[in-house]
Amino acid sequence: MVAIPLPNLVVLLLIIFGTILRLILATSLGLGVDESYVVSVARTLSFSYFDHPPLHFWLVWLITHLTGSECPMIVRLPFILLFAGSTWLMYRLGQRLFSAWAGVYAALLFNVSAVFSLSSGSWVLPDGPLFFSMLSAALALEKIFFRRSTNGRWLEFGFWLGIGLLCKYHAVFLLFGVLLYILVTKKHYGVVLTPGPYLSLVVAGILFLPVLLWNADHSWVSFVFQGSRGVGHGFYPGKMLTNILGQALWVLPWIWIPLIGAAVLSVKKKQKNQLSPLKIRYWFFLCLSAFPIIFFTVATLWGAQGLFHWQAPGYLFLFPLLGEKVAVAIRRGRRTTKLWLKGSVASFLIIVVILGTHAATGWLHSFVPSLSAKNDPTLEALDWRGMESNLTARGVLAAPVGFVVTASWIDGGKVDYALAGRLPVLTLNDAPHHFAFTHNLADYQGQDALIIGQTKYVGDATQYQPYFDSIVVLDNIPIQRNGQQEIELAVFYGKNFKGQFPLPYGYKTTPKN
Repeated sequence: MVAIPLPNLVVLLLIIFGTILRLILATSLGLGVDESYVVSVARTLSFSYFDHPPLHFWLVWLITHLTGSECPMIVRLPFILLFAGSTWLMYRLGQRLFSAWAGVYAALLFNVSAVFSLSSGSWVLPDGPLFFSMLSAALALEKIFFRRSTNGRWLEFGFWLGIGLLCKYHAVFLLFGVLLYILVTKKHYGVVLTPGPYLSLVVAGILFLPVLLWNADHSWVSFVFQGSRGVGHGFYPGKMLTNILGQALWVLPWIWIPLIGAAVLSVKKKQKNQLSPLKIRYWFFLCLSAFPIIFFTVATLWGAQGLFHWQAPGYLFLFPLLGEKVAVAIRRGRRTTKLWLKGSVASFLIIVVILGTHAATGWLHSFVPSLSAKNDPTLEALDWRGMESNLTARGVLAAPVGFVVTASWIDGGKVDYALAGRLPVLTLNDAPHHFAFTHNLADYQGQDALIIGQTKYVGDATQYQPYFDSIVVLDNIPIQRNGQQEIELAVFYGKNFKGQFPLPYGYKTTPKN
């Protein structure tokens, strides 16, 4: 019987327990806003999509067709399994470049950071597949730069780079990180004179072709949309500070501060001796992490939109550095490091229990009455399950209704997921995201529609008056959690749709045959 090394065993147990925890959460909680939207849009298979490249949409399409189910646990399963794989890859990176226990601590801290373990670890988002591909690409680079194993490794890197680009455009920062590493260390200048790096770009480009083909056929709308989010409007240091605080909150402050500390210490080390093998390893991770963190943080200084998780692909590569610092500190017997590590694990589990049980039941409302639909973020994970049965009980769905209209992509995803594809859902507003490409409006000319949504989006539905013969107000629908009403949906009946609406993104209604 082959004995499993203790560090390997610890990581395997971490993966098992972490996967069980995520499966429990996936079964207990409804889909979030973005998740509902992805499941809805993924029903139509496409080369690419408005918001992101296609891989996570493809995964949802595949798992739902294999299982015949769209329940939360099923659609989240590929993402949970990918995070289990990412945990092992994180361990291997730390093990290969530092030590086995450095890899263990990197994997453990990776698993108790909220943005990675919860958001990317189980939600139906592009980030989980992105992190798996980026870590795989980094392992290919480790073989090239530290083991001098170039036989096919550049093709391996190109493959994972291409897969990453099929997940999210953030993957392009890997290229910048590799170039920076070559320039900073001055050890691998000769690499640029070999065919390997250029072959990797060819492989990545071939894999990225579906995204290019779809965008070329849709006025490059995805690139325009994502690029517009970085457009500045002035000078906003306060906004950048808020963004940094948000990053710390998402990573969890007691992990974010040591991550930054590990990076700073690694930079200082280089100033003393640029040629030390250990310090070159530090700079490998620093270079891979630098661009996403710096770019998306500095962009908020001039007022660009900045979501707190956009820097996560950069923080991903700081965990091996922190794991190495923790391994050294524990080897030296520092009790404070052990206490911090235990506290990080305990704090994460407490947060998961509190937020998870509240998201499922709403129990915190009894202790914090100020929580409401306006300021309770856990309501995003509330499926609108009661909507279809409510409409059916009123006989509305039995009427000659041909489709449903929503006034926001957010409501569109929730409504479409709740109806499970029973009726086509058209999002008619100035920012419908991929809903603009899922249906031809002319196909619904002359049909009646239900107009459904939260009042903050749909209002009194007067914006749709020019596109229907008449609109009638129906009774509102309550959405409940644990027997308590949390959200109210306004419902209208639109008679005789005219088959047109001024959608953006260059959308043109195809005349009905």
